[in-house]
Amino acid sequence: MIFLRAFIRNLRSDLLNMGKSIDFFHRFKFYINMVTSNCLLKNEIWLPNMTTLTFLQRRLSKRISKGSNKLFIPLLFMILSQYSSLGQSKMEISSNFPGGNIKVDKIDKDTVWMSPDLRDTEGYWFYWYFKITGMAGKTVHFQFPQKPVFGRYGPAYSINNDSTWKWYGETSYANHGFTFSFSKGDTSAYFSIAFPYTQKNLYDFLGKLRNRGSLKLDTLCFSRENRAVEQIHIMPAQKTLYKVLITARNHACEMTTDYVLEGIIRSILNERDLQFLRDHVEFCIVPFVDKDGVENGDQGKWRKPHDYNRDYDNNSIYPIVKAIKAKVPEWSDGKLKIVLDLHCPYLRGDGDAEYICFIGNKNKAIQQQQLIMSDLVAKNCNDELRFYGKNFMKYGTLWNTDKNYTQGASCSQWGTTIPGIALSTTLEFPYANASGIAVSKDNARMFGGSMAYSIQDYLPSLAK
Repeated sequence: MIFLRAFIRNLRSDLLNMGKSIDFFHRFKFYINMVTSNCLLKNEIWLPNMTTLTFLQRRLSKRISKGSNKLFIPLLFMILSQYSSLGQSKMEISSNFPGGNIKVDKIDKDTVWMSPDLRDTEGYWFYWYFKITGMAGKTVHFQFPQKPVFGRYGPAYSINNDSTWKWYGETSYANHGFTFSFSKGDTSAYFSIAFPYTQKNLYDFLGKLRNRGSLKLDTLCFSRENRAVEQIHIMPAQKTLYKVLITARNHACEMTTDYVLEGIIRSILNERDLQFLRDHVEFCIVPFVDKDGVENGDQGKWRKPHDYNRDYDNNSIYPIVKAIKAKVPEWSDGKLKIVLDLHCPYLRGDGDAEYICFIGNKNKAIQQQQLIMSDLVAKNCNDELRFYGKNFMKYGTLWNTDKNYTQGASCSQWGTTIPGIALSTTLEFPYANASGIAVSKDNARMFGGSMAYSIQDYLPSLAK
């Protein structure tokens, strides 16, 4: 519609500036016939398509000369004004795209009342992600219920596409709402709790990845909704000494973990100083454990009857978890030494919500290995985001207690049962604020690089 309005403005200018025509009435009939014979039916109103409108404007510009005609110009203005009024689109909020999630409760003029769509969530969780159109030139207020919906840096947003994401800022929100002023050229915008990541992002990343000859993309299994669940293998160039399993999105909404995963993969394949990993370590990576939840825009956390990260007991109900539990022990061949399960914590607040940390395992021998890895990450993490070993969450502290696992075993708990395993751990990576630094796609990837270096430092120590 924005193109239609631009056409109207330019055509009116041509008419006013050029005035008198040659044989106005014949030309007028010609143009109107051309418009009505080249239309698209939309909402029961005939609209000229863009090819026709562009051609019409070009022909009018050529054929209208100086002067005026009292009948032709008013008639043409009347028709064009009708088209111009159709170009004023209605403001709409939607979530019918991969990862989308929102419930619109009410729209009154330029205020929208909305809330996260909880679907099959037990209790409350905070994930939301929506698109707005028809808001060009407007200032719109978005109001959520009185529950946590923003991290420290407010909502994340992307204008006119879904790739250039930014934080709106620490002062952008108040009383669980925010206001955004759109320019006249803004045709659409996306807003979310953080930087979204779906299957499209993964394939965009893999398509641009350098030195990917040793990487193999395969299908682990099919989800309940018949989606292919990706597994990525990175094969060593020489003898396989160790194997590493990395999983993400056991909780569908925890999107920033996949940017960390990108950093791990990119570093393994491209960092000159990680040759040991390329030569001797085989990686199996599952980027979307709750694949349906990721694409459908589910919370994932506290899913009924239990979520994916409580499905690793003997009676698993999700096909993907069943496939991981069936295939990984066989693939391990006694060489699997690390299981790394990536998560995001709560949105903000005390505990682990706003720093990067490992979650201690109940198995004391495994927890000791976690502390060793924690020290290595602290040593290797020298980029924008910092990792502090003091933030390690020992088992039995804060929420990391027996009470938190009454619904079932987590992925990292299951990992401790694999023969030969040395380290099975959950890593919590924040949505927005990591020890006072705003999380971005780039610094999340850089942290992933630090994890790759830490894995390389850790594995040879097992042979000592």
